[in-house]
Amino acid sequence: MTDARELEARIARLFAERLEVEVPSPDLDLFQTGVVDSLLFVKLLAILEEQFGFRLAFDELEIDDFRTLRDIARFVAAKRRLLLPRVPAPRSDRAAASEQ
Repeated sequence: MTDARELEARIARLFAERLEVEVPSPDLDLFQTGVVDSLLFVKLLAILEEQFGFRLAFDELEIDDFRTLRDIARFVAAKRRLLLPRVPAPRSDRAAASEQ
């Protein structure tokens, strides 16, 4: 299973266990089908913040990032990448040699 699919599965489990909602497909439009309403959306945001260790600012919320499980997984993956510590790029041998 790929990382993206594993993340989708984890988010689907959060829906089932924490929100008591079964999502039948990762491509189902959660808003259009009425699976997610405004109250459930707020709960979902709180759960994502708790589970994945990030904070969401109101101005970064785009409804299209949360339409499907697949969209949510992409959004969470992007937020997690931003949280990773940045490792400095290795210096080239030439740059290191010029300092000696």
